[in-house]
Amino acid sequence: MMLRMLPSPAFTLYSDTPVLTDRSWDGWWGDLLCPELPSGDPLLDDNGNKGSDATFANIEDIELWAEQSLPVYDPPSDTVPLPLPALPGDQRLDAVLQQCYGMIYRASVKVVGNMADVDMKLKTTNGSNDCYAFNICKSLTQIVLKFQDNVEFGYLNTHISKVLEPLLTKPLVQLEVLGSQSAILEVIGRATKAADAIVRVNINIYGPQDVADVRKEVARHLSDQKIYLQRPDSPKLGSVYDNPHVLKFSDIDISSFDFKAKVAPPRAEVSTDPKKLQKIVDNVYASLTRGSKLNRMEGDSRVETKLLPHQQEALDFMVQREVGPIPLEFCLWKPMEGDNKDWYIHAVTGAKSRLHHVETGGGILADEMGMGKTLSILALITKTFDSADKWVAPLDILSDNQREQRRSRATLVIVPSAVLINEWLNEIDIHLNGSLKILKYHGARRKELEPTLEKADIVLTTYHTLVVDYDKRLKPLHRIEWFRVVLDEAHIIRRHATTFNRATSELKAGNRWCLTGTPIQNKLEDFGALIAFIRASPFHNLAMFRRFVTTPFDESEERRAVATRNLTLLLESLCLRRGRDLLHLPDPKERVILLDFSKAERDLYKDTVDKMDRALRHKPGETRSTRMFGLFQIQLQLRILCNHGTYQHPLSWKRQSLLDEREAQLCQVGIDREVVCSVCCQPISLLNANRAYQRVGGNCAHVLCSDCLEESEELNEGVGDEVMSCPLCALSGAHVPGSRLGARTGDHDDGYLRPEGHSSKIEALVSDIKEDLWKSKSIVFSCWTHTLNLIERYFEKESIPYLRVDGDCPTVRRQKVLDDFSNKPENPILIMTTGTGAFGLNLTSANRVFIIEPQWNPSVENQAISRAIRMKQKEHVLVTRYMIRGTVEQVS
Repeated sequence: MMLRMLPSPAFTLYSDTPVLTDRSWDGWWGDLLCPELPSGDPLLDDNGNKGSDATFANIEDIELWAEQSLPVYDPPSDTVPLPLPALPGDQRLDAVLQQCYGMIYRASVKVVGNMADVDMKLKTTNGSNDCYAFNICKSLTQIVLKFQDNVEFGYLNTHISKVLEPLLTKPLVQLEVLGSQSAILEVIGRATKAADAIVRVNINIYGPQDVADVRKEVARHLSDQKIYLQRPDSPKLGSVYDNPHVLKFSDIDISSFDFKAKVAPPRAEVSTDPKKLQKIVDNVYASLTRGSKLNRMEGDSRVETKLLPHQQEALDFMVQREVGPIPLEFCLWKPMEGDNKDWYIHAVTGAKSRLHHVETGGGILADEMGMGKTLSILALITKTFDSADKWVAPLDILSDNQREQRRSRATLVIVPSAVLINEWLNEIDIHLNGSLKILKYHGARRKELEPTLEKADIVLTTYHTLVVDYDKRLKPLHRIEWFRVVLDEAHIIRRHATTFNRATSELKAGNRWCLTGTPIQNKLEDFGALIAFIRASPFHNLAMFRRFVTTPFDESEERRAVATRNLTLLLESLCLRRGRDLLHLPDPKERVILLDFSKAERDLYKDTVDKMDRALRHKPGETRSTRMFGLFQIQLQLRILCNHGTYQHPLSWKRQSLLDEREAQLCQVGIDREVVCSVCCQPISLLNANRAYQRVGGNCAHVLCSDCLEESEELNEGVGDEVMSCPLCALSGAHVPGSRLGARTGDHDDGYLRPEGHSSKIEALVSDIKEDLWKSKSIVFSCWTHTLNLIERYFEKESIPYLRVDGDCPTVRRQKVLDDFSNKPENPILIMTTGTGAFGLNLTSANRVFIIEPQWNPSVENQAISRAIRMKQKEHVLVTRYMIRGTVEQVS
């Protein structure tokens, strides 16, 4: 039983309203738009919910065209409502409302009341095909769903309630709410608190068959609210399905877009913990066969470095994805057989079309870190110069006024930071013969380079520079249609709502490439963002990826299998992913050295534990949250003491170092956690914000990304060692003490470490470093800047030469330090903070790595170590970790 809508004067039909005849669209328009227009596809927002600013099948463009091109009828005020057909009793509305406009899919409902009562009501009611029909009515604030005995079941979410509220007053519109009994029972059965009792329902919408105005008004109202109907799963018997949100074309078989098999009724969502997701993704990677079915293609003569076999195969893959042909096995559009032999069907969506779709235009190179993706792209650039010239040639005969977009044969490469621009320049110098025109579009004076952008072969810039220009009125990089755009570390655009994503997506290009060692970092949608960027139709719309991969993956084990299959098909077609086992790199040798404190260190450690414990237990007004933070601080101080020994002040925990806390938390959260730059408002990895946290004084809460910090330094050239305030605070007139430009934090730490002392850990490091000091190069990692300061003391006392990179090192100086370490034999040691070493470095000149303290987040440590274990590494890398026996380090 469902709620019947009673007639209301609020909704009026006009007898003299002109009705436009149904017009079909002939010819190739249908073939062109067919893959974009599956019947009744839902539109999802960034969180996977209905109703967003996203577009589906260019629907907003279609609506804009309709508003501008179709006649608008403004009915007179004295029009007379059409009478309803004279039918007896309840048959009246049922006989009229026989057209099903479609279904609102998976609307969320907050279940209310006693869960045991809800469970009992559902179990004692036998719904048809597991579907339970809820009554629907309006309360003072929201739309309420009720059981058939009018006991409240739950409330529709606020957005859907606001959308449906006007429809409840319309006599010729009927809403039918259907929920899966088994799915609801499963949700409430595992709900541990009220907030967990969120279920999903489908809402069918019905109207009269022969009144076009009702259909048109409902369609317009829903689309204005960004709600788009799809094919109903369980329509009423005898009803006719006619979706007003689906365009009809004479040369498209609309019935072929039957997604009922792909969109199941609402089910209980299954939770996926990160470890299980990673295991599934690893299994998908292992099942891929594309890499084993590639030929080895030689590079162009302009590439002076001999490509390794896996790079030759990568070149074959990329040429296939740009020039073609793509083997049929890895095409997404497959030819049909039998009576439909002139048709093609999409392997993932099931859409059919007569058009043979060209699937070239770029892809994703997702080899693991350290396999030489940069050289592979350089080989592609030089191999396809002829294709680039042909692509530009048709526009060369046009005048500037005739061109809608300037075309360039160049490849635009976008990287995360200026450091990686230098890495690319180094790779170009090493591997190419010097005949290409390379342009570095970065820095305060880049505007002077705009006239030369089109004439370059390779243009290098950063995401930050692209976004800054994008936000300005003139967009030099967006005014050019590039032959190719390459995103390095492409997972940076994985979040759809960021300006990074929008700015890169709006670039014009003939081919689009994503380079990343981590195409799926935290969730499946990370990969969907990359597919959307390369515009692999129809998945250039992220809603399609959510529909066929993300949403079913979280619905049930059965649907998860379907989603995994779809993900595998997309990876096989669009992505090349291989592991570093292809490189046959020498396996790293790892050792953990357990050390014992000296008696003085042990006494200091025990005394510190006792004092901090007493202070924490007797702290007034202690809450659980503050107690947990206190425990974190105890662990932090004890870990630092394990490094510093008796150099640590006995009461250092009373004058806690904000820098210590920041650095510890940065390494704890790893590379996936982000903050927002206070200047450009772009998200940056916390690890990459390490330097920004250190450069600005402890009383300031501003965080600057490296690019904004570099710009502030350019404005402060010549300041030397004078104290620099936070750039934003300086603009506001506030005085916030900062650090000296280019100075190390330890040079002015106000006596953080005692002048004299003993550290068993650092002494062990010095002893190990001195072995084979001049036979191999070494990197020393520590989470804390203060620990690096202590290491410096020991090295200087022993006359051991070293170089240093930490979060306080400007980009220009950092690059020089890295170059000197790699190229000059008189520099055998590099000491650096762990966070700094986790991003943007190539340190294969080192074959010894020393980790001073165990990390709470092993991924940060692994990222740092992998900078030395990558292509070109010929020797075994020895990784040494230090740990103090019987301390918090063994428990962490």
